[in-house]
Amino acid sequence: MRVLLSIIILASVLVQAARPAVQPQVPPLKGGWQENGSLAISFAAARGRMRTRFEGQDFLLKHEIELGKRHDRCLMLWEKDGKRVIVMLWRINVGQTGYSIGEIKNGRK
Repeated sequence: MRVLLSIIILASVLVQAARPAVQPQVPPLKGGWQENGSLAISFAAARGRMRTRFEGQDFLLKHEIELGKRHDRCLMLWEKDGKRVIVMLWRINVGQTGYSIGEIKNGRK
């Protein structure tokens, strides 16, 4: 529950930063976002692509949280063999979706 609350708080902060149509610059942090960018596809298609990407690697979707008045942003928490990965997606415009992917470390080194 604590992790889910942390994810929601982190998401609300990052979603505010993700609103501009400019590609966000997310610095690489230990235990933070390891990959970010944008996809030249719709939000719905990007959501499907992320599902396919992680399910194809045998990850299990543990939580999915829709954000925004139009549900044009979401967080996904994936898990496999104790490894937890969070994916954030947001609609930039009709045919472009931003994303960030990072591993949750739980304070372990």
